[in-house]
Amino acid sequence: MIILFANQKGGVGKSTLAVLFSNFAVQKRKRKVKVFDMDFQQSLYNKYLNSDLLENEKLYEVELANIPGFKSIQKKANQDPSQLTVIDLAGKMDDDNLIQVFKEAELIMCPFCYDEYSVTSTFEFCYVVKKVNPSSKIILIPNRVKSSVKYETLESVNQALGQFGELSSPVSDRIDFQRLTTSYTPETLVPILDPIFNKLFDDHIETESTWEAETT
Repeated sequence: MIILFANQKGGVGKSTLAVLFSNFAVQKRKRKVKVFDMDFQQSLYNKYLNSDLLENEKLYEVELANIPGFKSIQKKANQDPSQLTVIDLAGKMDDDNLIQVFKEAELIMCPFCYDEYSVTSTFEFCYVVKKVNPSSKIILIPNRVKSSVKYETLESVNQALGQFGELSSPVSDRIDFQRLTTSYTPETLVPILDPIFNKLFDDHIETESTWEAETT
């Protein structure tokens, strides 16, 4: 199964959530995971290298990749149906190769923040994805939500984005995200992320795997 963490807007937490999800998939759901970092900043890959320097036990491999290399990634993913292929996608929409990526991804995780620029970019991103692949499954994740801030447009934003996919519970902004590695998830983040990721597995990932097993 190919799972994208994507949004054309940078700074919404794609790489962080991709790591959190991958850690969860291996540690809590006992799944095999392979991660590809397609982001220009390579923050996920660098986090993986730093974890390697500390000689932490590897939960999964992380490779650098680019958008034109997606066909090769897809081929490898098809060779092992039991593996989850997680892709941290670059924040851009001006590459024709993205058409194939959006068509073939089975699940698109789209983090966003409740600010004007993030919401507008997220809306545009989801609109394009749905035009390319009307049957795509998009999970919208409100991220870096500050508990001390009142978001006056929250309901209208959720309603507008909800036409493109499913909204998860919000993820609050915490300093502990800075302690995250590709080998370790801070315990304080578990109550926030586990319910979201468990629902994703129950509703979209395990059901898809079961269906594939029954039809092969």
